Amino acid sequence: MRALLVANTFATTTDGSIQSQVVSELSKFLDVTVANTSARNDAIEFAKGAQQQGFEIVIGLGGDGTINEIANGLLANGPNPQGPMLAAIPGGNGNVFARNMGLSENPLEATAQILRSLDAKNFKDIGVGKIATNNISRWFLFNAGIGLDAAVIAEMEARRANGKMVSDFAYAALALKELFAKTDRKHAALSLVSNSGAVHHDAYFALIINLAPWAYLGSKPLNPLPSASHDTALDVYAPTSLSIPAVFKLARRALAGKSAENDKNVIALIDQNQVHIQAERPLWIQVDGDVIAQSTELTASHLPNALRTLAY
Repeated sequence: MRALLVANTFATTTDGSIQSQVVSELSKFLDVTVANTSARNDAIEFAKGAQQQGFEIVIGLGGDGTINEIANGLLANGPNPQGPMLAAIPGGNGNVFARNMGLSENPLEATAQILRSLDAKNFKDIGVGKIATNNISRWFLFNAGIGLDAAVIAEMEARRANGKMVSDFAYAALALKELFAKTDRKHAALSLVSNSGAVHHDAYFALIINLAPWAYLGSKPLNPLPSASHDTALDVYAPTSLSIPAVFKLARRALAGKSAENDKNVIALIDQNQVHIQAERPLWIQVDGDVIAQSTELTASHLPNALRTLAY
């Protein structure tokens, strides 16, 4: 089987030594070609050409941004379950997609899992999400968001560009700063239109979840809507109160993995094929932990069985 390994050696926990070990293991069973990224969107272009070049699987070695780019390349012409399969070897800070799919955080152990799944022909067609604004269209695998979480990621990317450390502690500190020092907690800016056409007002931010957990704090999953799955459409979590008691209650529930479906301080939309979100002012938007734009509106849609992956 021909495999394209797309590696981001600038990812948080990836280096040349890890890449060499991964390539060595993969090469025992696969015909491996390596493509190293050097700039944003390189992985999209590598994955776009994978099918025409006869690759049967594209494996990402890097963080969630690298895996998202590969998915966007594979889906460049729309749903593509007959195209090359997608696999992920964790090499970033969060590695949410790989962890949610059941892969080890250790890249060599994850490599072994991938090879075992290939040998057993454990394949799965997954549903994916898509974010569209007036000038951007982007696929996502596990989550997207507008507002608070995207603003935190934008700040973290600015820190990374300045050579500062990326860590779970840094994310948590920036989230607290964004929430309590920068966010207008008295004026909610978002309105949401659900799949049924129902309109929901006065949300502060929105998380769009395609595969739970939404994220991780160290080894602890943050899971506000734990039923979100590739086998269903999108779940949306949009808080309507950011008072200190409400914030701590929401955080406790997310850490405990208790669904916010019946929480009075949350708009929770479950199994949505499409959701439209309108903001009173431009807000940051992220997909799979990668900031893409600021906008006053977006449409999130779900396409089932759009991409083939390995099952573990």
